[in-house]
Amino acid sequence: MPAEHDLLENELIRAVELLADTFAAQATRYALVGGLAVALRGRPRFTQDVDVLLDVPQLALPRLLDELARIGFLLDRDKVISEFVRDHMTAFRFGSVRIDWLKPVLPLYARTLADASSLTWTEGHLIRVATAEGLILTKMVAFRPQDQADVETLLIANRDDLDVGLIRQEWSGVAAGEEGRTAWLENALACLVRLEED
Repeated sequence: MPAEHDLLENELIRAVELLADTFAAQATRYALVGGLAVALRGRPRFTQDVDVLLDVPQLALPRLLDELARIGFLLDRDKVISEFVRDHMTAFRFGSVRIDWLKPVLPLYARTLADASSLTWTEGHLIRVATAEGLILTKMVAFRPQDQADVETLLIANRDDLDVGLIRQEWSGVAAGEEGRTAWLENALACLVRLEED
């Protein structure tokens, strides 16, 4: 089992390096989101995929995909283009690592992409990672149990630097009809305030 875990870890590291290098070479705007980004901005946790918020012009998409296929990503170019244009999301693989792309169609995604900052991934490789605020917002949209746990982790790990006003402002743009999620978020923020007071 350790050999499988090491292989997955090595593939995941390499997939992120190759994606970041390719995005940089083609001047493609992106931000790492999802579990891997939470591990970088919060606490380490196991993940088997790479989630990317990606802003690429439709005309540039074929060239980007051709380059990724050339360097070892396993994808059906026409399917990826169709899904990304129609559904605003798509997935493909690098070895056993799943790569998920999400188009920034919501204003909070655009803000998350704009605010992302560079972190050192491995020697010689910088990657753009969503801020803690951006990750909290993207996790609030998905809102599965793991997303809720990630929000709590991010709140605690970043409590000294978190811009709560920004989170509330950006969330308000999509919160209509989401009273349950909004109440959950406000409760999580209230717990954070109580932690700071202790």
